[in-house]
Amino acid sequence: MADVAEKVKAVIAEKLQIDAGQVTMEAAIVEDLGADSLEQADILFSLEDEFNIIADDTDEAEGLKTVGDIVAYLEKKVAASS
Repeated sequence: MADVAEKVKAVIAEKLQIDAGQVTMEAAIVEDLGADSLEQADILFSLEDEFNIIADDTDEAEGLKTVGDIVAYLEKKVAASS
């Protein structure tokens, strides 16, 4: 599901107004990319819209620290909704 990863990277780069090259799978959203809590929420809402899912399991969603965590989470949600 490389397509999911590319979409996630694009949304994060756009929302944080950073170069897409900075958004790697290992990058931590807060520590490496500089997102604050409001930006994190905005990213999640945008990804919900992009993938037509609802992140209703807030405990799991709040535990997403890296871009790779987000991609894995979304791949699981997209597969479950198919």
